Amino acid sequence: MKKAFVFMVLVLSVTLLAACNNGSQNDGKIKITYSNWNLGAADSETPNMERLMIQAFEEAHPEIDVVIVERPKVPGTTNDVSWSEFLAARASTESLPDVFMADDIPYYVVNDWAYNITDVAMADPEFLNVSAGIRGAATYSEKVMALPNAVFYAGYVVNKTLYDQRGQDWPTTATTFEQFIAMTKAAANHASTTNTGIVGLEGIEHIMHWYPAQLNSSFGWFTMNQNGFNLDSTEFAATVDFYRSLQTDTSFVLEALQFEAAKEDSTIDIEAIFQGGSAGAAFNNGVVLAKWFYSWDFGWMQSNINSGNYTWDLDFIGTPVVNGNKRVPIVADFFTIASNTKHPEEAYKLAKWMGFGKDGYLKRIELSKTIEGISQVNFAPLQNDVDLLDAYFELYPSFNGLRAIVEAGNVVVEPPKFLPGYIQARYQGTYDAENKMGDIIDKLRFGQVLYADVRVNLNNRANAIYNEAKAAFDAAIQQR
Repeated sequence: MKKAFVFMVLVLSVTLLAACNNGSQNDGKIKITYSNWNLGAADSETPNMERLMIQAFEEAHPEIDVVIVERPKVPGTTNDVSWSEFLAARASTESLPDVFMADDIPYYVVNDWAYNITDVAMADPEFLNVSAGIRGAATYSEKVMALPNAVFYAGYVVNKTLYDQRGQDWPTTATTFEQFIAMTKAAANHASTTNTGIVGLEGIEHIMHWYPAQLNSSFGWFTMNQNGFNLDSTEFAATVDFYRSLQTDTSFVLEALQFEAAKEDSTIDIEAIFQGGSAGAAFNNGVVLAKWFYSWDFGWMQSNINSGNYTWDLDFIGTPVVNGNKRVPIVADFFTIASNTKHPEEAYKLAKWMGFGKDGYLKRIELSKTIEGISQVNFAPLQNDVDLLDAYFELYPSFNGLRAIVEAGNVVVEPPKFLPGYIQARYQGTYDAENKMGDIIDKLRFGQVLYADVRVNLNNRANAIYNEAKAAFDAAIQQR
């Protein structure tokens, strides 16, 4: 009842706002509406990069006026309404923002919220200069239904100084996983009782997701390919075995040590092992050899390096090489052009400026250097362009390993925003009467079930959930 009331209030507010927007501005400019969840408060005294970028876009395109559609608050609170409720209310009055941030592209396609921008995008050399793995994520049946606006790379940040101090070579972007394990295991110390321990490896959960794509180049994230999930494959069997070998090795894998320390009869005292008294403080104390991060974390790390808080050298290596393959995981953000837009080409220009476009990205870099209170740009350029890469790595000189990864363009994309049914098939869908899909994967991770016992049913359930969602999506995409 409460959600229905909120939705009715939203629809009324949207109707009134749409009427105002359509009737009050008649200065000859093309009006493009825009909404995102990263705009901050309109009346904030702290400068917001996205609002500054919009102002700069209007200066570069004086024929276009960008109207920001603010997300309303839940009635009686200071909380924003959910993104899905906000969009649904706008869609109900055919007043979706011309450009809006996407969190569920298949849902937008099925509900006819997304504009097929293929003709405009495919005629743009800059769009075609984005790596195929990124721009293809939201392209279905050769139809471009969303545009990439940011990419964040995932993998291991390594403490080169610490490896050296421990008498080991440090890993690089060319290091194999076998070498990575050998170096890290030899340099780690999980046996200290006097806070002199050295964390070896932290961050192994996503191995279950990206490792199969290293073993088989036809696989994407979590064994996906054009036929669906392949969770009954020899590659996923090898992945489970490899993951379990790490999850049970307390000598250098932090998660393994934490798992054992959490047992009721454990004698392990993590606070006595690592400097600072906890594993969480270990990275800031420079006693973690390799830790999983996303590139959105580079800003605060580089700031600590620049200020002298970190006196050690860091680099980003992505994921190690497996069987000669290196495909680095990424999280991609997307803009959707609304199906109700009257100005698709101008909406495309705005989305490009705010995301993958060269002019917009260089302006973003300029703003981050010149406006006090603006954080450094937190995503690498989407185009493999020397000017863009030079500008970005002026801000992040400590993470040049990423440059080789961007230039190579070999990625595997985390799919929640663009793959029909993925969240249900991986996490929320039903596996059996007692388990959701995420539950059974966790039991595999921690050795509570054997892979051989669930192999067939796991794959069947994942594909049944996926195929149901895909059928609805396929029917919709043919109409777009």
